Amino acid sequence: MFGKPKKLKRIPSDLVSYIQIETESIRDANDKMMISSYCLSKLDIVNWYIELLEVGSEKYIVPHSKQHLEMVRDQLMACHKAIMAVKITNPKDRPIIDIRYPKGYDG
Repeated sequence: MFGKPKKLKRIPSDLVSYIQIETESIRDANDKMMISSYCLSKLDIVNWYIELLEVGSEKYIVPHSKQHLEMVRDQLMACHKAIMAVKITNPKDRPIIDIRYPKGYDG
């Protein structure tokens, strides 16, 4: 029991998709902060897994290959860049009534 290596949790395969979908639904600064924080926490985990593989840790078993983790890391970095690029509109600047007419409507 004392010398047995600990198996780490797998990174979910839908992680990047989830973050991309949540990025599209950012409405305010709170949404932006929450998804940014989530993305960075997952990026920290991926970087830690990569580091464990590089040093050849015998204390932990990483359930992914280094190539897979590097691919996920690159995707998470791209997601975070997209999150930070989202512009938040001030609710005071939006019109009170915003009617969107279908294309071709002449009124």
